[in-house]
Amino acid sequence: MSKYKTILVLLIAVLLELFLRLDFKNASLILMELRVPRLILAFSIGSALALSGSVMQTVLNNPLAEPYTLGIASGAALGAAVFNSFGFHIGLFGLNAGAVIGAVLVLILILRVIMKNDLRFDSVILLGVMISMFCSSLLAIWMALADPHGVQTITFWLLGDLSRVGLKTAIALFVVSISFFAYFQMFSKKLDGFLFGEAMVEGFGVSKKDTQKIAVILVSILVGFCVSAAGMIGFVGLMVPHLVRKKMGTSIHSKILPYVFVWGGIALVLSDAVAHAVSYPLELPVGAITALIGAPVFIYLFIYRKFSRGSET
Repeated sequence: MSKYKTILVLLIAVLLELFLRLDFKNASLILMELRVPRLILAFSIGSALALSGSVMQTVLNNPLAEPYTLGIASGAALGAAVFNSFGFHIGLFGLNAGAVIGAVLVLILILRVIMKNDLRFDSVILLGVMISMFCSSLLAIWMALADPHGVQTITFWLLGDLSRVGLKTAIALFVVSISFFAYFQMFSKKLDGFLFGEAMVEGFGVSKKDTQKIAVILVSILVGFCVSAAGMIGFVGLMVPHLVRKKMGTSIHSKILPYVFVWGGIALVLSDAVAHAVSYPLELPVGAITALIGAPVFIYLFIYRKFSRGSET
Protein backbone atom coordinates (compact mmCIF):
# COMPACT_ATOMS: atom_id res chain seq x y z
CA MET A 1 0.00 0.00 0.00
CA SER A 2 1.65 3.20 -1.22
CA LYS A 3 1.69 6.28 0.97
CA TYR A 4 1.28 8.40 -2.18
CA LYS A 5 -1.90 6.53 -3.11
CA THR A 6 -3.14 7.02 0.45
CA ILE A 7 -2.49 10.77 0.28
CA LEU A 8 -4.20 10.98 -3.13
CA VAL A 9 -7.33 9.15 -1.97
CA LEU A 10 -7.41 11.24 1.21
CA LEU A 11 -7.26 14.42 -0.87
CA ILE A 12 -10.10 13.20 -3.10
CA ALA A 13 -12.20 12.31 -0.06
CA VAL A 14 -11.61 15.75 1.48
CA LEU A 15 -12.58 17.55 -1.74
CA LEU A 16 -15.74 15.47 -2.14
CA GLU A 17 -16.80 16.05 1.46
CA LEU A 18 -16.19 19.80 1.25
CA PHE A 19 -17.41 20.69 -2.22
CA LEU A 20 -19.89 18.01 -3.35
CA ARG A 21 -23.25 19.71 -4.02
CA LEU A 22 -21.98 22.91 -2.43
CA ASP A 23 -24.08 26.04 -2.81
CA PHE A 24 -21.41 28.47 -3.96
CA LYS A 25 -23.62 31.50 -3.21
CA ASN A 26 -23.10 30.84 0.50
CA ALA A 27 -19.93 28.81 0.16
CA SER A 28 -17.86 30.41 2.92
CA LEU A 29 -20.64 30.14 5.52
CA ILE A 30 -21.51 26.54 4.61
CA LEU A 31 -17.89 25.46 4.59
CA MET A 32 -16.99 26.94 7.99
CA GLU A 33 -20.25 26.18 9.78
CA LEU A 34 -21.10 22.78 8.30
CA ARG A 35 -18.64 21.13 5.96
CA VAL A 36 -15.32 21.64 7.78
CA PRO A 37 -16.61 20.46 11.20
CA ARG A 38 -18.27 17.49 9.49
CA LEU A 39 -15.08 16.60 7.64
CA ILE A 40 -12.98 16.70 10.82
CA LEU A 41 -15.60 14.71 12.72
CA ALA A 42 -15.95 12.04 10.02
CA PHE A 43 -12.20 11.57 9.73
CA SER A 44 -11.72 11.48 13.52
CA ILE A 45 -14.46 8.93 14.15
CA GLY A 46 -13.52 6.74 11.19
CA SER A 47 -9.89 6.73 12.32
CA ALA A 48 -10.83 5.96 15.92
CA LEU A 49 -13.15 3.09 14.97
CA ALA A 50 -10.61 1.53 12.61
CA LEU A 51 -7.88 1.83 15.24
CA SER A 52 -10.19 0.28 17.85
CA GLY A 53 -11.07 -2.62 15.56
CA SER A 54 -7.45 -3.35 14.74
CA VAL A 55 -6.42 -3.39 18.40
CA MET A 56 -9.34 -5.57 19.47
CA GLN A 57 -8.78 -8.09 16.68
CA THR A 58 -5.20 -8.43 17.92
CA VAL A 59 -5.67 -8.66 21.68
CA LEU A 60 -8.75 -10.91 21.42
CA ASN A 61 -7.17 -13.04 18.69
CA ASN A 62 -10.38 -12.91 16.67
CA PRO A 63 -10.73 -11.42 13.16
CA LEU A 64 -14.41 -10.66 13.79
CA ALA A 65 -13.77 -8.54 16.87
CA GLU A 66 -14.63 -4.86 16.83
CA PRO A 67 -16.28 -2.43 19.29
CA TYR A 68 -19.76 -3.35 18.08
CA THR A 69 -19.41 -7.10 18.35
CA LEU A 70 -18.67 -6.79 22.07
CA GLY A 71 -21.72 -4.63 22.79
CA ILE A 72 -19.62 -1.66 23.83
CA ALA A 73 -21.19 0.65 21.26
CA SER A 74 -24.72 -0.44 22.22
CA GLY A 75 -23.95 0.27 25.86
CA ALA A 76 -22.63 3.69 24.90
CA ALA A 77 -25.77 4.46 22.88
CA LEU A 78 -28.01 3.40 25.78
CA GLY A 79 -26.06 5.58 28.20
CA ALA A 80 -26.23 8.58 25.89
CA ALA A 81 -29.98 8.17 25.35
CA VAL A 82 -30.68 7.90 29.09
CA PHE A 83 -28.59 10.99 29.88
CA ASN A 84 -30.32 12.97 27.12
CA SER A 85 -33.78 11.98 28.36
CA PHE A 86 -32.99 13.40 31.78
CA GLY A 87 -31.44 16.51 30.32
CA PHE A 88 -27.91 15.68 31.45
CA HIS A 89 -25.34 17.12 29.06
CA ILE A 90 -22.22 16.70 31.13
CA GLY A 91 -19.16 16.20 28.99
CA LEU A 92 -16.24 17.65 27.09
CA PHE A 93 -17.10 20.20 24.38
CA GLY A 94 -20.64 18.84 24.06
CA LEU A 95 -19.71 15.14 24.21
CA ASN A 96 -22.26 13.26 26.28
CA ALA A 97 -20.63 11.63 29.28
CA GLY A 98 -23.46 9.09 29.35
CA ALA A 99 -22.01 7.37 26.29
CA VAL A 100 -18.63 6.88 27.95
CA ILE A 101 -20.30 5.67 31.17
CA GLY A 102 -22.48 3.22 29.23
CA ALA A 103 -19.49 1.85 27.33
CA VAL A 104 -17.44 1.41 30.51
CA LEU A 105 -20.34 -0.30 32.37
CA VAL A 106 -20.70 -2.84 29.56
CA LEU A 107 -16.96 -3.35 29.64
CA ILE A 108 -17.02 -3.97 33.41
CA LEU A 109 -19.80 -6.53 32.93
CA ILE A 110 -17.83 -8.35 30.23
CA LEU A 111 -14.64 -8.39 32.31
CA ARG A 112 -16.46 -9.67 35.41
CA VAL A 113 -18.06 -12.51 33.44
CA ILE A 114 -14.72 -13.39 31.88
CA MET A 115 -12.86 -13.44 35.21
CA LYS A 116 -15.60 -15.21 37.17
CA ASN A 117 -16.00 -17.98 34.60
CA ASP A 118 -12.36 -18.03 33.51
CA LEU A 119 -13.35 -17.45 29.90
CA ARG A 120 -10.76 -16.91 27.23
CA PHE A 121 -10.63 -13.40 25.79
CA ASP A 122 -10.84 -14.78 22.28
CA SER A 123 -14.17 -16.53 22.98
CA VAL A 124 -16.26 -13.59 24.19
CA ILE A 125 -17.72 -12.55 20.82
CA LEU A 126 -20.97 -14.43 21.48
CA LEU A 127 -21.22 -12.83 24.92
CA GLY A 128 -20.73 -9.41 23.31
CA VAL A 129 -23.43 -10.06 20.72
CA MET A 130 -25.90 -11.04 23.45
CA ILE A 131 -25.05 -7.93 25.47
CA SER A 132 -25.46 -5.82 22.35
CA MET A 133 -28.93 -7.28 21.70
CA PHE A 134 -29.90 -6.71 25.34
CA CYS A 135 -28.75 -3.09 25.32
CA SER A 136 -30.47 -2.47 21.99
CA SER A 137 -33.72 -3.86 23.40
CA LEU A 138 -33.47 -1.65 26.48
CA LEU A 139 -32.74 1.31 24.23
CA ALA A 140 -35.81 0.63 22.09
CA ILE A 141 -38.01 0.39 25.18
CA TRP A 142 -36.48 3.54 26.65
CA MET A 143 -37.02 5.46 23.42
CA ALA A 144 -40.67 4.40 23.24
CA LEU A 145 -41.47 5.19 26.87
CA ALA A 146 -39.24 8.15 27.69
CA ASP A 147 -39.53 10.14 24.48
CA PRO A 148 -42.16 8.71 22.10
CA HIS A 149 -42.22 11.90 20.01
CA GLY A 150 -38.46 11.94 19.55
CA VAL A 151 -38.06 8.34 18.41
CA GLN A 152 -37.43 9.30 14.79
CA THR A 153 -34.74 11.80 15.75
CA ILE A 154 -33.00 9.36 18.09
CA THR A 155 -33.23 6.57 15.52
CA PHE A 156 -31.55 8.78 12.94
CA TRP A 157 -28.76 9.55 15.40
CA LEU A 158 -28.31 5.87 16.23
CA LEU A 159 -27.71 5.10 12.55
CA GLY A 160 -24.83 7.55 12.44
CA ASP A 161 -25.40 11.29 12.34
CA LEU A 162 -22.48 13.61 11.66
CA SER A 163 -24.55 16.79 11.53
CA ARG A 164 -25.13 17.47 15.22
CA VAL A 165 -21.79 18.75 16.44
CA GLY A 166 -19.85 21.93 15.90
CA LEU A 167 -16.22 22.73 15.27
CA LYS A 168 -15.21 22.52 18.94
CA THR A 169 -16.53 19.00 19.34
CA ALA A 170 -15.01 17.91 16.03
CA ILE A 171 -11.59 19.22 17.03
CA ALA A 172 -11.93 17.60 20.47
CA LEU A 173 -12.62 14.23 18.81
CA PHE A 174 -9.65 14.72 16.50
CA VAL A 175 -7.34 15.38 19.46
CA VAL A 176 -8.74 12.34 21.28
CA SER A 177 -8.29 10.03 18.29
CA ILE A 178 -4.74 11.27 17.66
CA SER A 179 -3.87 10.76 21.33
CA PHE A 180 -5.12 7.17 21.37
CA PHE A 181 -3.32 6.45 18.10
CA ALA A 182 -0.07 7.79 19.57
CA TYR A 183 -0.49 5.57 22.63
CA PHE A 184 -1.10 2.37 20.67
CA GLN A 185 1.66 3.21 18.19
CA MET A 186 4.06 3.73 21.08
CA PHE A 187 3.25 0.25 22.43
CA SER A 188 2.96 -1.46 19.06
CA LYS A 189 5.65 -4.00 19.96
CA LYS A 190 3.50 -5.26 22.83
CA LEU A 191 0.65 -5.70 20.39
CA ASP A 192 3.00 -7.55 18.06
CA GLY A 193 3.59 -10.03 20.86
CA PHE A 194 0.02 -11.30 20.47
CA LEU A 195 0.88 -12.39 16.93
CA PHE A 196 3.44 -14.87 18.27
CA GLY A 197 1.88 -16.16 21.47
CA GLU A 198 1.70 -15.46 25.21
CA ALA A 199 5.42 -16.02 25.76
CA MET A 200 6.27 -13.18 23.40
CA VAL A 201 3.87 -10.79 25.19
CA GLU A 202 5.32 -11.63 28.60
CA GLY A 203 8.80 -11.24 27.13
CA PHE A 204 8.16 -7.51 27.35
CA GLY A 205 7.59 -7.84 31.09
CA VAL A 206 3.82 -7.43 30.80
CA SER A 207 1.07 -9.90 31.63
CA LYS A 208 -0.98 -10.93 28.62
CA LYS A 209 -4.29 -10.53 30.49
CA ASP A 210 -3.27 -7.14 31.87
CA THR A 211 -2.38 -5.94 28.40
CA GLN A 212 -5.71 -7.19 27.07
CA LYS A 213 -7.65 -5.46 29.83
CA ILE A 214 -5.85 -2.14 29.33
CA ALA A 215 -6.39 -2.28 25.57
CA VAL A 216 -10.10 -3.11 25.86
CA ILE A 217 -10.65 -0.40 28.50
CA LEU A 218 -9.00 2.25 26.31
CA VAL A 219 -10.97 1.10 23.27
CA SER A 220 -14.22 1.29 25.28
CA ILE A 221 -13.51 4.88 26.31
CA LEU A 222 -12.62 5.83 22.74
CA VAL A 223 -15.79 4.23 21.36
CA GLY A 224 -17.82 6.02 24.02
CA PHE A 225 -16.53 9.35 22.70
CA CYS A 226 -17.36 8.35 19.12
CA VAL A 227 -20.91 7.19 19.89
CA SER A 228 -21.53 10.32 21.96
CA ALA A 229 -20.63 12.54 19.01
CA ALA A 230 -22.22 10.69 16.10
CA GLY A 231 -24.21 7.67 17.22
CA MET A 232 -23.50 4.12 16.10
CA ILE A 233 -21.47 3.73 12.91
CA GLY A 234 -20.68 0.11 12.33
CA PHE A 235 -18.32 -2.01 10.24
CA VAL A 236 -15.53 0.57 9.80
CA GLY A 237 -13.62 -1.07 12.64
CA LEU A 238 -14.12 -4.46 11.04
CA MET A 239 -13.41 -3.76 7.37
CA VAL A 240 -10.49 -1.34 7.37
CA PRO A 241 -7.98 -3.37 9.46
CA HIS A 242 -8.56 -6.45 7.29
CA LEU A 243 -8.17 -4.54 4.04
CA VAL A 244 -4.99 -2.81 5.23
CA ARG A 245 -3.40 -6.06 6.39
CA LYS A 246 -4.29 -7.74 3.10
CA LYS A 247 -2.87 -4.91 0.99
CA MET A 248 0.31 -4.50 3.04
CA GLY A 249 0.92 -8.21 3.54
CA THR A 250 1.93 -7.77 7.17
CA SER A 251 0.41 -7.52 10.64
CA ILE A 252 3.31 -5.66 12.30
CA HIS A 253 1.54 -2.87 14.15
CA SER A 254 4.17 -0.17 13.79
CA LYS A 255 3.62 -0.46 10.03
CA ILE A 256 -0.12 -1.03 9.75
CA LEU A 257 -1.56 1.21 12.50
CA PRO A 258 -0.76 4.50 10.70
CA TYR A 259 -2.44 3.18 7.54
CA VAL A 260 -5.38 1.75 9.52
CA PHE A 261 -5.83 5.13 11.19
CA VAL A 262 -5.74 7.15 7.96
CA TRP A 263 -7.79 4.73 5.87
CA GLY A 264 -10.41 4.51 8.62
CA GLY A 265 -10.83 8.27 8.33
CA ILE A 266 -10.90 8.08 4.54
CA ALA A 267 -13.54 5.33 4.62
CA LEU A 268 -15.95 7.33 6.75
CA VAL A 269 -15.36 10.61 4.90
CA LEU A 270 -16.09 8.88 1.57
CA SER A 271 -19.13 7.12 3.05
CA ASP A 272 -20.49 10.44 4.27
CA ALA A 273 -19.89 12.02 0.85
CA VAL A 274 -21.79 9.15 -0.79
CA ALA A 275 -24.63 9.46 1.73
CA HIS A 276 -24.86 13.17 1.01
CA ALA A 277 -24.75 12.67 -2.77
CA VAL A 278 -27.44 10.00 -3.06
CA SER A 279 -29.92 11.63 -0.68
CA TYR A 280 -29.53 15.36 -1.47
CA PRO A 281 -31.27 17.55 -0.33
CA LEU A 282 -32.29 15.11 2.41
CA GLU A 283 -29.97 13.71 5.06
CA LEU A 284 -29.03 10.02 4.93
CA PRO A 285 -27.38 8.46 8.02
CA VAL A 286 -23.79 7.60 7.22
CA GLY A 287 -24.15 4.40 9.22
CA ALA A 288 -26.57 3.12 6.57
CA ILE A 289 -23.81 3.37 3.95
CA THR A 290 -21.15 1.70 6.10
CA ALA A 291 -23.59 -1.10 6.98
CA LEU A 292 -24.58 -1.57 3.33
CA ILE A 293 -20.92 -2.10 2.45
CA GLY A 294 -19.77 -3.70 5.69
CA ALA A 295 -22.44 -6.37 6.19
CA PRO A 296 -21.43 -8.39 3.08
CA VAL A 297 -17.78 -8.08 4.15
CA PHE A 298 -18.68 -9.37 7.63
CA ILE A 299 -20.57 -12.33 6.13
CA TYR A 300 -17.63 -13.11 3.85
CA LEU A 301 -15.17 -13.00 6.74
CA PHE A 302 -17.42 -15.20 8.87
CA ILE A 303 -17.85 -17.83 6.13
CA TYR A 304 -14.18 -17.71 5.10
CA ARG A 305 -13.02 -18.05 8.71
CA LYS A 306 -15.39 -20.96 9.32
CA PHE A 307 -14.41 -22.83 6.17
CA SER A 308 -10.70 -22.17 6.61
CA ARG A 309 -10.81 -23.56 10.15
CA GLY A 310 -12.78 -26.55 8.96
CA SER A 311 -10.20 -27.30 6.28
CA GLU A 312 -7.43 -27.33 8.88
CA THR A 313 -9.07 -30.06 10.95
